[in-house]
Amino acid sequence: MLMNTTARPGITRELIGAAALAILDESKSESEFTMRVLAARLGVQAPSLYAHVSGIDDVITLVHRRINAGIDISVLMGSRDLSDLRALARSYLNCYRDHHVAATIIVSRAINEDYALSIYEPIAAFLERFGVPAASIMPVMALLDYLVLGSAVEPFSAGFIGSEQSYDAEFPAIARALRGSPRSLIDESGFELGMAALCAAIERIRDAARP
Repeated sequence: MLMNTTARPGITRELIGAAALAILDESKSESEFTMRVLAARLGVQAPSLYAHVSGIDDVITLVHRRINAGIDISVLMGSRDLSDLRALARSYLNCYRDHHVAATIIVSRAINEDYALSIYEPIAAFLERFGVPAASIMPVMALLDYLVLGSAVEPFSAGFIGSEQSYDAEFPAIARALRGSPRSLIDESGFELGMAALCAAIERIRDAARP
């Protein structure tokens, strides 16, 4: 769709992105977000938005850019320390976990824009410096993405809605596991366990590639 050439004063792409992210943060699902809802938040009619954006996918691009801007990639600059990769992963997780509904939309988007590629470039460069061979860098980054985005979009503990006692009769092993793991710590512990395993795997890959 071609954008309207008449823009309403005071409305900018930056403002549209901020308003869209705020609406998504208040929503229970992406179905609650529409151009009409966005226009109402900004105090304009929906057609007025097309002076600034080409459609809802363009708005999601603005949202995606805003979220990615919060990820601290500086921790990896020049680093060869896996603790810095863990710090990057934590920043990445927090940015997406803080915007859960937006994250559910973004995870299915292609990685073909500068604001997305600029997150992966320093990770690839870090792995290269660390000694990970080129053939393993993309698989390692894929695993990091699975761990971060999976943790952000689908918290594992949220699937177990019953009390420990409700699992006793038919699923006793699950009941015992739930009793041994405070619900509030399951997802955090799982993420940290996953990161520890990933870092150990990165070290093994590097060591195996050495002459």
